[in-house]
Amino acid sequence: MPGFPAAGAPPTVTVLSSGAAPKKQLRYTIAAMQKARMDMTTTISMAMNMGGMAIPMDMPTMKMSIDIGVTNIAANGDITYNMAFTSATVEGGAAADPMVAQTMQTALAGITSIKGTSTVSSRGVTKSTKLDIGDPAMQQIIGQMTSSVENLSMPFPEEAVGAGAKWEVRQGNTTGGQTMFVKSTYELVSTDGNAVSLKVVTEQTAPPQAISNPALPAGAEMSLEKVTGSGTGTILIRLDSLVPTSQLESATSMTMTMSMGGQSQPITTDMKMKVSVAPGKSGG
Repeated sequence: MPGFPAAGAPPTVTVLSSGAAPKKQLRYTIAAMQKARMDMTTTISMAMNMGGMAIPMDMPTMKMSIDIGVTNIAANGDITYNMAFTSATVEGGAAADPMVAQTMQTALAGITSIKGTSTVSSRGVTKSTKLDIGDPAMQQIIGQMTSSVENLSMPFPEEAVGAGAKWEVRQGNTTGGQTMFVKSTYELVSTDGNAVSLKVVTEQTAPPQAISNPALPAGAEMSLEKVTGSGTGTILIRLDSLVPTSQLESATSMTMTMSMGGQSQPITTDMKMKVSVAPGKSGG
């Protein structure tokens, strides 16, 4: 899309305001062979409309733990680390269907098979990520959360910044067979030693595209017509740790068309998602 890097390419970082003095360059300084655990809690509520029929789809809350182990610190500061999912539980909310919760819990039984590796620069720019999900059913369930796992670090500006600084990060991601483009505007609230407090506002969009989804019935085709999304959040980063403490909320609207047997049906989906991330109590 115009104004965005290609999906999978490094994000662009543009400083809007460098903030007040004192200023400093924000850089990760991770200890070699560091080990940590990340706990992530996700709650999704959805409302789907298929051919004029409204279908509420509130999902149970999912809690996942991921072990993170640094494997290499390069001379230029690049950090390479492994990720391994260690547990996942499903908690049915008041509006969630108990059968859906049970189905999700069963599908998540094999979550410990999910592993990955990533390399990020000392500025927090992700250079490469490989997350092996494997099972298509698992991919559908956790697909919305993979970007949180694949992009643990936050891209910092090249230059020194101080309190009140703002910078814009634009990037393209392909998740769950869909290519999305996200603009995130970060505001530096404060720095205290290794602790960096941020606010973030996000905007999400996507071009019309065919959707690759292994869960579709044989012979069915799905196309994405329009996506609009926005979100807000707070993030506390420790520059000596890859695991942030964050609270993010987002709302996304999607318009799609499903074609099958020579017939087409419009589908609209409104989704609200809350994601909280925190360092786990165990881990090294």
